[in-house]
Amino acid sequence: MNQHQIEYCLNMLPRVSRTFAPTIRMLPKALNVPVTVAYLLCRIADTVEDSSALSIDQKEELLQIYIAIFEAEKPEDTIKVFLEKLKVLPRETNDEELSHNLPVVMDVFFSFSPILQKQIAFWVIEMSRGMRKYAQSSYKRRFAFLKSMKELDEYTYYVAGTVGYLLTEIFSFYSKKITPAIKDKLEHLAESFGKGLQMVNIIRDMATDLRRGQSYIPDELLKKYRLSRRNIFEQENAARAEQLFNEMICKAIEHLDRALDYILLIPKEETRIRLFCMLPLFWAMRTLQKIQENTLALLGSEKIKVSRSMIKREYYLALINMNSNRLMRRHYLNIRNSFSPYALAQAS
Repeated sequence: MNQHQIEYCLNMLPRVSRTFAPTIRMLPKALNVPVTVAYLLCRIADTVEDSSALSIDQKEELLQIYIAIFEAEKPEDTIKVFLEKLKVLPRETNDEELSHNLPVVMDVFFSFSPILQKQIAFWVIEMSRGMRKYAQSSYKRRFAFLKSMKELDEYTYYVAGTVGYLLTEIFSFYSKKITPAIKDKLEHLAESFGKGLQMVNIIRDMATDLRRGQSYIPDELLKKYRLSRRNIFEQENAARAEQLFNEMICKAIEHLDRALDYILLIPKEETRIRLFCMLPLFWAMRTLQKIQENTLALLGSEKIKVSRSMIKREYYLALINMNSNRLMRRHYLNIRNSFSPYALAQAS
């Protein structure tokens, strides 16, 4: 490994993640590279799972080989097999380019201590196994995906809950302030920390996903409100569609409540880690708040976005509040209490 390989990873991060890259710069320097590499490794698995250019069989095979890389005593040969099979994946997007440059990322990964490698590998494998389970073709995704709320919960565990656990491992490896007792408490909340942020993404992108034939709305929920993925956009179904959206918002709030508890457990001395975790939480809450102001806007063609001024406002408030659990919780509850009584009742 050399500095050029580290620079590649750091420079690739903002090209594959607009939301994650700005916050990672707030972490202590010693965490920048491990967290970046861990994210990129997860992103490669996600790229394979999400690619419309690959068949289900190709996705399952590639993800199985990808898992084997982290389980092998001498992974070099397995990496070569993975790259050979990956030739069917185009190199049109930054995510695809990253996947083809896996050896660069792995070289940096192999420079970490054996303990850190083991911790990162465990959760990359866990995520990849889940993505292999939920891999789908572009044809299949137009007709069925998640059948129940239980499956939605399992899916969000694999794609995001695992990230919560992964970050907890990296944070506790780095910080002596995070004692075994604190780590144990964090681990009880880590899954919700990841799931809550993922649920907000799913809700925000619901209409966009539906229009491209992808859906994370479980059949069970559609049946409950007498809707289908095709008629959810029809005006006469607007009231029931709004109820469905609100139920998913409630689920997100439940997880974000626990995500706040997760952050408040991080020792105040670790201000940069707290800031790294705080900003996505409050940006997510502001996104939900914007959706709650006009839930039916989800059915529109424009993507719901939090304004730049609000993003900056939350950043400065985070700087002010990050060392006070009382102020942080009060600010969180001020946003939460602005939601509709229906959402609050369901999430309480």
